[in-house]
Amino acid sequence: MGWDVRCAVCGGPPFHINLADKSHEAKTNSEDEDSGSNLGSEETDQEEVSNSGSDSDYGDSYDLRVVSEAETRWTESVVLLGSNTRSTAIDKMYFTGKANYEDYGSFNVDSCEDPNFPEDDPNTQCYYVFDATQTPCYPIHLPCLRILCNVLYDTEDPANIDKDVLYHTMFNLHSNMADHLDLDYGIPEDVFDQYWRYKAGAEMLVVDPFPLSATIKTVLREAFPTQIFTSPPPTTISSNTIGTDPFSALPYDVAHELLLLLPIHTVLDLCTASYPIRSFFGPSNRTFWETALEYCMPWFWELHALLCDGSIDFKPTDFKGLAWWVNQQTLPRDGLRGPFMGIANRRRIWDVCEQLADDYLPLVALKSRERIQGSPVAESIWDQSVNIDMPAVVWPKPAEKAGIRTSAVQWISVDKSSHSMERGGVFETYWDKDGSLRAMCLTVAGASERRLCGISSEMSKEEVILDSDIVGLVVCMQDIFRHEQRETSIKGIIVHTASGLCYPLGDTSNAEYCQRFLNIESGYALTGVVGHITKDGHITRLGLVQHPLEEADNDKELEAPLLLRPLWKPPSLATSNALHNTTTPIWSQHPRIRAIPSTTRILDRYMLQSRYHEDIVPTDVLIWAADTHELRSIQRISAYQQNGRRHIGAIRVDFAAGSNIPARMVGEEAGRRLVQGFNPTWDNSGVEGSWKALEIDGATGEVVVAVDVVQDEDIKMVKLRTNRGREMLWGEEPQEYALRGLEPMVPADGETIIGLAVGFVYPGYGSTGYTVELSTVSALTMALEA
Repeated sequence: MGWDVRCAVCGGPPFHINLADKSHEAKTNSEDEDSGSNLGSEETDQEEVSNSGSDSDYGDSYDLRVVSEAETRWTESVVLLGSNTRSTAIDKMYFTGKANYEDYGSFNVDSCEDPNFPEDDPNTQCYYVFDATQTPCYPIHLPCLRILCNVLYDTEDPANIDKDVLYHTMFNLHSNMADHLDLDYGIPEDVFDQYWRYKAGAEMLVVDPFPLSATIKTVLREAFPTQIFTSPPPTTISSNTIGTDPFSALPYDVAHELLLLLPIHTVLDLCTASYPIRSFFGPSNRTFWETALEYCMPWFWELHALLCDGSIDFKPTDFKGLAWWVNQQTLPRDGLRGPFMGIANRRRIWDVCEQLADDYLPLVALKSRERIQGSPVAESIWDQSVNIDMPAVVWPKPAEKAGIRTSAVQWISVDKSSHSMERGGVFETYWDKDGSLRAMCLTVAGASERRLCGISSEMSKEEVILDSDIVGLVVCMQDIFRHEQRETSIKGIIVHTASGLCYPLGDTSNAEYCQRFLNIESGYALTGVVGHITKDGHITRLGLVQHPLEEADNDKELEAPLLLRPLWKPPSLATSNALHNTTTPIWSQHPRIRAIPSTTRILDRYMLQSRYHEDIVPTDVLIWAADTHELRSIQRISAYQQNGRRHIGAIRVDFAAGSNIPARMVGEEAGRRLVQGFNPTWDNSGVEGSWKALEIDGATGEVVVAVDVVQDEDIKMVKLRTNRGREMLWGEEPQEYALRGLEPMVPADGETIIGLAVGFVYPGYGSTGYTVELSTVSALTMALEA
């Protein structure tokens, strides 16, 4: 049992429409209802279709006598609008190739030429995602995309659309469990629930909004000599019967301009309701009504073309009557039949696109104001710039419809040839009453431009004068699982400059804060900053924009080293060592230390269902060989595993008694307290288990040579192997993962596995009490001196 989703633009079904001949059903229904009575008149097939079951379902198909396969084929022409957070582009959104619906809001998609398209990981879950790290996609019919382009840019070319702005416009228009956007689609509520309902009378919703232009023009041409376009009969209301008419004091030229901004049905309604408006714009005002046919019906370009091609003599035509007739023929409504069903559907979709435009266009204007530097050199630098990583920096996720947008600000706008790493400048930060970062700004020495990323009003300001260029930012954030607080944001920033100096801002002295290093790649220089910001100023993602100092190698794939990606937990008494301590945290050891990922396979994102975003899960460091002395002193590596379950709650390394090296242990803090019995008030039922140990004779040269992992939707098993053939398995038993295959993490030649980088998540209390689970694991390697 699954569910369907709807096109984000038109609200219709983004999949194949079933059709069937309903004539037998209609005949049977008629016989059952009349059972021998004489109707007294013959009815046409069209009348029979219109009258049979107009308030009921068709079952699982529409009637072939009302709509044809050619008219409904367009619903299968679908692309997805998605976001690839791993792209190195500043704007990370993309359109997929052709998308085919599966179920549960998921699509199979064809690849495309969009450089942001994730060839190795095409996440296609729409609207609602099961995993906190994933971002949703939005299905859009290609004809609907063409109409949207027309509304926004008066062209059908999707290249004009700012995919980043459109994505966030849609993201801000739905709730977590949605199957469509919160827009007025002009669709009756009863045609869609969990699945699309084939409701009799609602066929217009699935008719191609781009019918053959020649066909529509032919229908219009045939109507002109036979149809008498007369205005609707005037109402009997006089000016004396109206108490106050707000339009009575409106000058004609103002009323003229005002009405041309309104849709045609509103104009006609005003002419009925307002005596002054009716007086101004009667049938004799041919100039206005001829103009209104274009301005107030922008969706009916076949009519516009006919009015301009000279094939019809319009001199005797009552243009107001024509407007009234066209309005009636194309008004989207239940039970509509005939040749204008496609135009009516287009008119309905156009109205939805105008609703999207109301949110989209102001964001485009704001984005443009933030980015534009005004000089060709600045634009050239921006065009060559990249954003290698833009991690999430806040938890919990912002509330629904938080108004998230991308804010990208250019701070550097000088030519590469004049670039100096000794330039420096003034770096400003702004903090709210809770001590969270809300805005930042860099004013380069000698520059007059001051461009802010974020919201600074009513915030506490801190600034420093930098001696040289920025080469990286360290963001300091709370551990969401420490003290079970479940929330985090940027509380401090440490600016690293080319001279080697560091400049702290905000709260950087709290020893419990985790750190993430946002670095400038070697051979690159800072351009600016990019972030996702809510309408009330919360920064949800943050990244650095950087440009190459030399000609960039377009074939080289830029990617942040794995050692620099995690949110690293601070060193503690249980983890501190020569490679990870308060002076030199683990991330500062790059590139001396390498981190090897647990898997390089494409994971089935559909099966991932983590409650926490991977960017905010703290990663702990368990080092067992900071040097050769520690390597020779290893005695035991063990993990605490809950009885009857595969979850690993803590990992510990013990050294030889005479080495004077204390044991080290990692694991979520509350879990460690339970394991060690520090807090007996906790419910221990969920962590009852035992230590599973790998004995290692480090003194005689035994070392860990591989860490094997089985991972699909989460980590199933971890196995350590030594050069003596000994091994230890943590997690599921072999028969449970035999068919999945192991993925070994092995060191490069000349390097040694010196420890693990591990992340634990704390789901909290469940049916089995307190639980703590291993979330990520990577092997740490480096070359040890003999």
